[in-house]
Amino acid sequence: MDVPADVRRKDPSALGFGTRALGACLADLAVLIAALLVAGHLRHTLPFGTTLGADDRWPGPLAYLILALALTATCPLRLVAEPAPSVRSARRFWAPVGAVALAALGLAALRPGQPRLHTAYFVVVAVGLLVLTVPWPTSKEDADERPGLGANLARLWANRALLRIWVGYNVRSRYSETILGVLWIALLPLATALVMSIVFSRIMRVPVGGVPFTAFLLAGIVPWGLFNQAIAGGMRSILGAMGLINQINFPREILVLSALGEALVDAGLMFLAMVIVNAALGVWPNPLYVALPLLVAIQVAFTLGLMLVVSWLSVLVRDVPQLVSVLLQLTFYLSAVIYPASIVPERFRLLLTLNPMAVLIEAYRDVIVYARPPDWAALLYPAALAVGVLVFGYRLFKAHEDTLADLV
Repeated sequence: MDVPADVRRKDPSALGFGTRALGACLADLAVLIAALLVAGHLRHTLPFGTTLGADDRWPGPLAYLILALALTATCPLRLVAEPAPSVRSARRFWAPVGAVALAALGLAALRPGQPRLHTAYFVVVAVGLLVLTVPWPTSKEDADERPGLGANLARLWANRALLRIWVGYNVRSRYSETILGVLWIALLPLATALVMSIVFSRIMRVPVGGVPFTAFLLAGIVPWGLFNQAIAGGMRSILGAMGLINQINFPREILVLSALGEALVDAGLMFLAMVIVNAALGVWPNPLYVALPLLVAIQVAFTLGLMLVVSWLSVLVRDVPQLVSVLLQLTFYLSAVIYPASIVPERFRLLLTLNPMAVLIEAYRDVIVYARPPDWAALLYPAALAVGVLVFGYRLFKAHEDTLADLV
């Protein structure tokens, strides 16, 4: 039976799809701009191709114009409403891929003298971000039965009180039977920092630019401790709550978020202890501390994305916790926690450039110890990667949430 035109205009699903299409176009634009900025920074820092000077501006204004034209050409694909959700999902993935291809062709055609390596950087970064942030085509059954990202976030927000109670109970229960209580949160890392300071400043004499080595070390240990504790807690979060998962219906990501909340509480107390120790050493808080919330937000987004992935993998494959523990130890030494990045030989600098934790720790040190602004261009890479990993991890976790009870 034909549906009258006025009824079709009032169809909320059709109106909703138009809104989603517009939002998807804006998301495509954000991904492409982020890819240009990140690719431009990596092109200047990675040791591939000819060395660029400080005056070499890439990407230039023409690159953004080409992006806008590419997006204009591909956005109409999102405005073609189809009844099958799986068709919309397919277009949702391939439309931005087409935008990347058109932008790359435009860069090559309108700037023939530009090195192809510029375009290659952009394509690699853009495709990598799209794989993380844009959902792959799904079957109609999955699209019909699985709630969307907005519905999942709304349900999570409705259960925020449960998360708050859970985090408070877990933090109190860890130290309820101890004499010093929560002071252990700061005493253990401080003791580790003291031992390392003696070894690296007195024996190995690592140069840190004229600042107290203890202050230099604490500025790396505090963010690393947050990352390490959160990942380790994420691996245990699902396996340690098997009874709850089998008996109570609640958003399972709350278990992962509670582990992150505990790590944030510990990191906050450790930060206060670091500020006190630094002040005793003559390194006082400075106005640039206003940049710290941004650094913490980038790190939390990146860490939470990884936690969601490893929490599911730990249930699927029981060898994952042991493997991740080894990778964490390796990453610790590749993140410039106990040494400055400036002493790393040029041939190994690539490992630090591509390690988002190394970039973030350098930014923390710039603000806390050296009282100078962080390298904002360098932060583009971990920021874009953090958003991509968070979106990918959350979608992966929610896609397999219903199977957790069977696996545990």
